[in-house]
Order: sequence, then C-alpha cells, then structure tokens
Amino acid sequence: MARTRPQHRIKHYNSTKQHIVASVESGLTALRTDYLDVLLIHRPDPLMDADDTADGLETVCRAGKVLHVGVSNFKPHQLSLLQSRLDRPLITNQVEFSILQTDVMYDGTLDQCQRARVSPMIWSPLAGGQLFSSKEARENRIRKVIAQVENRHKGVSSAQVMLAWVLNHPSDPIAVVGTARVDRIRSYAAACDLQLDRQEWFAILEAAQGAPVP
Repeated sequence: MARTRPQHRIKHYNSTKQHIVASVESGLTALRTDYLDVLLIHRPDPLMDADDTADGLETVCRAGKVLHVGVSNFKPHQLSLLQSRLDRPLITNQVEFSILQTDVMYDGTLDQCQRARVSPMIWSPLAGGQLFSSKEARENRIRKVIAQVENRHKGVSSAQVMLAWVLNHPSDPIAVVGTARVDRIRSYAAACDLQLDRQEWFAILEAAQGAPVP
C-alpha cells in the first residue's frame, strides 16, 4: 500500500464524492477506456455520507463514465440507505456465499435481492477451495453428500455441484470465480445447467449445518 498509495498511512475506506470521481478517472486511464460498465462501492464505509456518496455516483453516471452502479459486501440496511439517495437502481450487491458461508441467506441480503429483482454477484462461491483441502468434520460430511449428488448426475464434478448449489438459489446469483484458466471456466459454466432437486439441495445444507433444518 505504501508503494502504490504513499498518501495512505493506514488502510481505510473512502466513499466520498471526491474519491469516487477520482477513482473513476484513474480507472478509465488504467483500463484505456471511455466508460465502465459497472462501478461498485466495494465495502461499507462507517463514515459514508449517503448524500455525498450518491452525488458522486450520480456525477460519474451523468458524465457517461459509468453505466451502472452497485455495492459489495453491504448489509440490507446499508444498501437501503444508499439506494434511498439515488435516482437510479443499485444493480447488484456482491457478497460472499457458498456452502461454507451461508450468512447472506439468513441476514436478509438475498431476500432483499429477490424483492428488488436484482441478481447478487457472488464472490468465493467455491469457498476458496477450503472444501477440498480441509480435513475438518464439516467438510468431510459435505464431501460425502456431494459425492452422492455426483453419482446421481453422471459426469459432473464436486466444484460444479458446489457452484450449482449457489446458483440454484432463487435470488438468481451470478458467480464470480477466481480463475483465468479456460478449461476451468468452461467447466464452471456447465454448472449453470446443473439443476439440483430440492432434497439434494437441502441434503448439502444439512451436511454443512451438521443437523437437519428445524
């Protein structure tokens, strides 16, 4: 951080209009383009002035430098606050969601996406590979259930089942996978067509929770 941003003495968030406009300008220069398809406010800023942040987002959109805006890692109340100051919709909330990280199913985040008919972007849908490397009891349980699902759906991989579990959620998620390998991207894309039946989906959830649903 000190080398790339010498003015930053400590890691922090900055959602001010000034910072948004400057970040867009530097991003356009770095990417050698005239506009950005989507700009996300990446993390909730405890010092976010919703009016000022919204003004920054509206400014870059009106200038034609950003086509759409969204947020990342926002809780429902944080997204609602910012949306209340904007004249345009926040088109996504990029959040962590996987069979090992299910908080957004229960804290209202995915419910809010459904209500607004907004597809959430999902980061770490494969849980950073933890399912395949961990020897913990929970991961062992999930692997066993996923293997059973694989046997029912011939020719699919564990990663495809994990992605399908996320993608089968009714909020219509968009998975963001961290690979540049074409073969893996093709394999992951095939998960879009893998439909788990309701009992398979709940069997994987039960394995992750360690108990049946109430």
